[in-house]
Amino acid sequence: MSPIHKRAESAPAIPVRALGSPDLEFKATLIVTTALYLIALCSSALLGVRAPILNAVPPCLGLIAFPHWYTRFAFPNATRVANLVQASFIIVGLGVSLACLSYIGAAADLPLRDREIVWIDSKLGFDWLQVMGELDRWPRVLDLLDGAYATFTSQLIATVLILIIARRPRDLDRFFLTFACASVIAEVASVLVPTVGPMHALAAHIHYVNIPTPGRTTADIVLGLRQGTLKVIDFSALDGIISFPSMHAAVAVIVPFALRWNKLLFFPVLLLDGLMLISAVPSGNHYLSDVLAGISVAAFAIPCGRRIHEWHYAP
Repeated sequence: MSPIHKRAESAPAIPVRALGSPDLEFKATLIVTTALYLIALCSSALLGVRAPILNAVPPCLGLIAFPHWYTRFAFPNATRVANLVQASFIIVGLGVSLACLSYIGAAADLPLRDREIVWIDSKLGFDWLQVMGELDRWPRVLDLLDGAYATFTSQLIATVLILIIARRPRDLDRFFLTFACASVIAEVASVLVPTVGPMHALAAHIHYVNIPTPGRTTADIVLGLRQGTLKVIDFSALDGIISFPSMHAAVAVIVPFALRWNKLLFFPVLLLDGLMLISAVPSGNHYLSDVLAGISVAAFAIPCGRRIHEWHYAP
């Protein structure tokens, strides 16, 4: 028996409906995803930004419930397969809706706040240019940090798979809700405090040998949305564009929290996410303030996701 199953069996029962219940396991996430899709659709029309990528969301929403009902009648013991299929559709629908909202939010064109963020960093005793200049001399350290930073998406997918294998669909539902809350909080913050990131604001004309510079491309996307030169959001243009706050920092807190029930998984993941947290500054076009704000986002999103989850599944 795998360690995941051992931990799952020893974990306290969640006071919700039984796993074999006819109720849809991810109903709360489905409702939230539908709401986010409608907000993204209306916002894109309001700001004049075309988002044909959103056309992929309605089919995903419609297909989320199908595996649940089909396996209930045809293959009642295939709940994990059904959950995997449902989770796949949720990832697409939720991810596309949230990504489009981040682009649409950038088009709001409020005054940039990079200068204020740099001032806050200076008060914290952090000089981004000086730190990057020193780190550029340590390619192996940067390779390690870049590798940790690149695990963002794979960590989210791995967490979904682990919770499915461990037969914890309610925990998975709450994980989806927590991530959605964190993303919405981060996107609202990025609208109110828009930045283009330090790679553009501070180091646009500096040549680095080892420091990654994708932040310059990200800044071009943000500026294109703000200036109205980028009017179409599709798969080829989609990228993570939020500088303040850092979603990498938020996920570095959310993922270990979601896996805290299994110590064999928790401590290695905690170590990896500690590296990802550090890597957000050199690898992700972030100020130190972005990282601290990302941790704060997770601190708000975790109880927010719990409240939505408990409210929906309250007896």
